[in-house]
Amino acid sequence: MAAPTVIDPQKRESGGGPLRYHVVVLGRDGAVPRALPAAGEVLIGRDEDADIRIIDPRASRQHARIVVGEAIEVEDLGSANGTRLRDQPLEAGKRVPLQSGDVIVIGSTMLVLHRGEPELDARRIWAHAYLETRLIEECARVQSRGSQLALARIHVQGQEPSILVERIITDRLRDGDLLAVYAAGEYEVLFLDSGEAGARALADRIVAALAERKIVANHGLALCPGDGTSPQALLGLAAERVRSGGDAAASRTGVVVESPAMRDLYALARRAAAGNSSVLIVGETGAGKEVLAETVHAASPRASKPFLPLNCAALTETLVESELFGYERGAFTGANQPKIGLIEAAAGGTVFLDEIGEMPLAVQAKLLRAIETKTVLRIGATSARAVDVRFVAATNRDLEEEVAEKRFREDLYFRLNVITLEIPPLRERQGEIEILARLFLKKLAEPLGRALPTISAEALTLLRAYAWPGNIRELRNVIERAFVLCTGSELTPEHLPVDKMLRSRRTTAELPGAPAVSAAGSPPAPGSRPALGAPPRGLKEIEKQAIIDALERCHLNQTRAAELLGMPRRTFCKRMKEYDIPRPRA
Repeated sequence: MAAPTVIDPQKRESGGGPLRYHVVVLGRDGAVPRALPAAGEVLIGRDEDADIRIIDPRASRQHARIVVGEAIEVEDLGSANGTRLRDQPLEAGKRVPLQSGDVIVIGSTMLVLHRGEPELDARRIWAHAYLETRLIEECARVQSRGSQLALARIHVQGQEPSILVERIITDRLRDGDLLAVYAAGEYEVLFLDSGEAGARALADRIVAALAERKIVANHGLALCPGDGTSPQALLGLAAERVRSGGDAAASRTGVVVESPAMRDLYALARRAAAGNSSVLIVGETGAGKEVLAETVHAASPRASKPFLPLNCAALTETLVESELFGYERGAFTGANQPKIGLIEAAAGGTVFLDEIGEMPLAVQAKLLRAIETKTVLRIGATSARAVDVRFVAATNRDLEEEVAEKRFREDLYFRLNVITLEIPPLRERQGEIEILARLFLKKLAEPLGRALPTISAEALTLLRAYAWPGNIRELRNVIERAFVLCTGSELTPEHLPVDKMLRSRRTTAELPGAPAVSAAGSPPAPGSRPALGAPPRGLKEIEKQAIIDALERCHLNQTRAAELLGMPRRTFCKRMKEYDIPRPRA
């Protein structure tokens, strides 16, 4: 074994300072250097209070430590998955000397010891595209491991120097938090392994630190799984909340009904609103299911009564039950006062059950009883209470498939599926893309007193050609970012995420009257001739190619590819089977 690094306190670096060391952490976010103290202990792990925080699923909260004294040593703290040094596992509780160049391995993360002060910045500031990719991965991890995360959107007013703003933000972040630039004055922070209270405190701390330097800022926060598990949902909600001061409902857009399919759908919705039957709304993520549910309520005789939504995917089984039905005092530990449930609170109105496919089976049985008997039984109560409400449910899952797999009650499905409203995805409503884009621009420009920018023909071609896996929510995000980036009077392709949009573009043949777009996102040069002989592709072929492209982009990971397209994993796998796409081998 090579001799350990021994620190001579009298030895100096060439600059005259004491000899120091640092480690470079090689993990998911690249190479991040961290200076070691002249003497003391450095805790390594997933814990928020760790000196070097590692976001690695195989790292323990207090995994290992580096001790700096007369020598530099490393010690495993009884971690679950162990620590390796020089390709050998460390014995828990036993200190082992380190030498410059040694590599400490914790899960898939490596820490390399180096002599001297770190030459690189301790934090990287990433592009939005990288954060979006990481968000896809982390949302999948949250669902598979039951962890949590938060996404903050920070808006900085004025023309403050970006280097100052970014330094203030990074100084308040923990190891493992991810900072990205969305546009000028717009930042995104991904707080991993953070609940609402912790993430909100961190975001408030950032805004307060900016205020100390006379920089005005505010933030919007979206939580996974509390606010949803789709990356597009989190990005959209964080953007809505930063615009509306934290209230997503305040920034809700109007309804655009332009395509024949949408006109037929809303005509059916208005007819359904006149009755009292349950309504089931189905459609992809971000297609506008809650807006349609509100339309049904507003057109019904119950319009003057409450419209109360509940996201069934955001709460545990116990919380869903208590939110829906309420509880009596003393029903369980902490129930010091009785609580009225959502169904009772919506008396005379409408209860909207979003993501109904995520509702636990035990709660499904109680909901079925409430629908059939028009009564609710609070937790801990001995007698039921009569209620008069209408139920509107929504899902992006295939409930017939869920019933076949015994994950959803067949009797509840029939009770909810009296009237079905299916929202077509945005890619099938091409005529509405421009209208929606201009509507979003108007809503962004008016509060700022800014002139409404026009949209160039080239930019419109890109918007129409893109498949919009995140539907209206994704379109709103793209337009908002373009609005921030556009400093002139016209929105052009340079303000759009061209690379991403071209990867999923549709062929020119599908776009009547639209010019072809080159790989650089620009129309062909004057006088050039478009390629001939390319046959039009149907929507099924477009979807098949989008699935293939997503699999390639996500290295054949089906979960991440489904998230990228805003599609439930089961639907994604079903489409693969329909289109005869080979399933990737493990």
